Amino acid sequence: MKTVALVAPDSSGHHEMYLRLLMQTLVDCGHRIAVFTPHAALIQQWAESTLQTKPEQIQTIELTYRQKYHLPGVLSVWFGKTAWVRGVSSMIRLSGVTPDLVFHTWLDNCLTPGLSASLTDALFPYQWSGIYFHPWYLRRKMRYERLRHGTFANYAALMSHRCPAVAVLDEGIAEKLRGAINGKPVITFPDFTDTTAPEPDYPVAKQIITNARGRKIVSLLGVLTNRKGLLMLINVARQAVDENFFFVFAGQFDRASYSIAELGIIDSFAASKPENCLFHFDRIETESRFNALVALSDVVYAAYLGFYSSSNLMTKAAIFKKPVLVSEGGLMGERVHRYGLGIAIEENNTSQCLDALRLLCNNVSGTGSLPMPRYDEYAKLHSVSQLSSAFRSLLGAAGI
Repeated sequence: MKTVALVAPDSSGHHEMYLRLLMQTLVDCGHRIAVFTPHAALIQQWAESTLQTKPEQIQTIELTYRQKYHLPGVLSVWFGKTAWVRGVSSMIRLSGVTPDLVFHTWLDNCLTPGLSASLTDALFPYQWSGIYFHPWYLRRKMRYERLRHGTFANYAALMSHRCPAVAVLDEGIAEKLRGAINGKPVITFPDFTDTTAPEPDYPVAKQIITNARGRKIVSLLGVLTNRKGLLMLINVARQAVDENFFFVFAGQFDRASYSIAELGIIDSFAASKPENCLFHFDRIETESRFNALVALSDVVYAAYLGFYSSSNLMTKAAIFKKPVLVSEGGLMGERVHRYGLGIAIEENNTSQCLDALRLLCNNVSGTGSLPMPRYDEYAKLHSVSQLSSAFRSLLGAAGI
């Protein structure tokens, strides 16, 4: 029986779901698990009530990391991530856990130019791996790209001899990353989602259906950061006031990600209570409630800004057979084209967005001309069973 430490700096929302399923796979393999998470008591309670394990098989440790010192300017990211790697190493040592593998559920915290393999080895004396969510630089040109090699490559730490393999969600960059790290295994994980049945009596869902009055429902869901394209959808809603659309903006509103001017536009528009919109700027508390909002949508809006990675919102949309509207130029656009999941538009192009919504909603009504969507194929590719298979492959590469 091997011991695997799961380091989960964020165990809320779909991160918690990912953590639970990784734990389930490790239990199925018969391994001991040590989970470092800010919500240790909740994860322990879930494990005891759900997983069929012996008491000594799972240990949860409260992750209470707080960076003590900060550097200004260009060194701030390097210093912060170096401090994180050192801090996690210290937490594991003080816990008394002796892991055969440390698996970071958010490996991005450990990777940045200047955080080299040799420095990582000096700071972190354990075999390690994890899920690399946003290797965006493999999809677009970077500033000073010619200098970003060796120690100054974003992926430099992955060259560590203690890192046997790495997981990514973006199948489009896997081979490129594998070549960059000298052929080390790069394993594509599915961007799966919780498939809990929609809550039938969710008040917000009922209000949306009532207010929509039969119009096509276009939904922007989740944490509403600036990159989610909220401002463009507001512009679309303004232009489409006489059309057969009803726009939903639902999820926690991340005000800190917007400028003062942008907040003024959003606040003013929401306060005017436009008849073709519903604003629910609160966290969607459960997956069953989130799924209820996806299920009632005619189009799921995901035309994000400067986002090149995966989103499990596309998996939810595929499960409920809902078309998505995304931005060109990244992984989501590629997947939309490959599986016929909707339409990809030029980033931040209001007129293209409105035209795409018209086409998608006509298609929903059976009068459009879009290709047949392969929802089931996409959903299967990003299923929980695929996660178990991929995770087992990574564990095998680590000798676990």
